[in-house]
Amino acid sequence: MSSTTEDTMKNLEEFLGDLTILGSLQGFRYFQPWLRGREELLLSVANEDVGWQPAGFPRSPDISPSDWDRHSDTPLNALSPPELPLSRRSRPACGQSDGGLPPASPCDRELSNPGPGCTLFLVGCYARYGQPYAWVRSAHRSLPWAGEGDGDTRDSPLKLYSTAHWHSNAVPLWDVVAELVGLCTWPPPHNPFSVDLQHLHSLPPTLRFLASGATAGFLQRLLVHGHRGQPYCTAVALELEAVNRLHINALLEMQRERA
Repeated sequence: MSSTTEDTMKNLEEFLGDLTILGSLQGFRYFQPWLRGREELLLSVANEDVGWQPAGFPRSPDISPSDWDRHSDTPLNALSPPELPLSRRSRPACGQSDGGLPPASPCDRELSNPGPGCTLFLVGCYARYGQPYAWVRSAHRSLPWAGEGDGDTRDSPLKLYSTAHWHSNAVPLWDVVAELVGLCTWPPPHNPFSVDLQHLHSLPPTLRFLASGATAGFLQRLLVHGHRGQPYCTAVALELEAVNRLHINALLEMQRERA
């Protein structure tokens, strides 16, 4: 096996590992992950940052078409470099890819519902493709062709900057998630991985301790192994401090209850 093939397999295994970790977490403000098998992650992303509830779906209506048009002035198929702001890099940069790369779960067999105010994506990392891809599973204003056309059209992966540069940079899972959040959520959040601390506070002490610890571990991994040039890294570091405090307080509360 060549060194290039070995590196590709190693990167795929790391991506699949992160897929499993993220799929076990709940409580993010702008998206909700569900693990589906070893190679697939369903991602329900909020369309707007209004009344987002991590355990369910936002109830507010979509932004108006006039608001959308005012902020979307770049062609969908114009891939932009990562140093641009997330609002300009992700939202207009996503377009439909060429056919021939369908997911293992075709759209006509998709039973999951993103709920009102959300867009559903499928992130898959299949060995036969040698890299991860993302497919849209429900309609969204920035994806006018989503939900329309034949199955071959809807089962074509999205053109994302993160997946397009995966072979050269081994882009991690969180960069793909950040790009999808930037594509959907308006206004694009400075921190796509913002945690709903109120939701974690509402959990019983034991569950709060476990959930906050797992979330802190993911954020720590993002900071250690991610690209430090990403604009959300500073916000994630501050978020990590808050989650760690919550984790310690939950431990202290558990100890008091057992005393």
